[in-house]
Amino acid sequence: MSVDLQILNEKVVCAQHKNEVCPECNQSFVEINDLTRHLKATNGVIPPPGAVLPLRSQQIAKMREDGNTHFRAQRHQEAITAYTNAINIAFDRPLWEPTGLAREELAVLLCNRSAAYIARKEWVNAYVDAEGVIELKRPWSKGHFRLGRALFGMGRHEEGIEALKLGLMFDPESAEIQKALKEAEETYGLEEDA
Repeated sequence: MSVDLQILNEKVVCAQHKNEVCPECNQSFVEINDLTRHLKATNGVIPPPGAVLPLRSQQIAKMREDGNTHFRAQRHQEAITAYTNAINIAFDRPLWEPTGLAREELAVLLCNRSAAYIARKEWVNAYVDAEGVIELKRPWSKGHFRLGRALFGMGRHEEGIEALKLGLMFDPESAEIQKALKEAEETYGLEEDA
């Protein structure tokens, strides 16, 4: 099926329905528009494959550190805002940059934001971010620790224990997971497998 295209407000859209994502035509032009936006930002100088824009990395690092500073000062909402801003910038990396860089940044930022949500007892948000961390960086025990904490907060104690045990499999020496498992056993009467 062919679809007529049109440029509308500097975006490719379906000519008939004027939609970037057109359910009637079963087409999405989001990726084309994202690529166009990124290429326009280069002012005609296309970087070589794998090139990283240092300014973006610096912005992300600065916002992450701002979030960490707010978190240490127990200004958790401000920390969440800083981490969210950094996440948005990391998600918006140009398509030619290495995906591993964005995955690493996003895993750390989501993990930090999950901790801030836990501090605010926003368990569902903490859970969602922890799941994102595990999706991006499964062997990192800190994501499983955050997931366990969120699950405990949601009253899902047995699942929380399982999340902590999985994290311990990736990092058997993790003192924070060992401590959390012991506390769960004492608090909820759930026994940890030896």
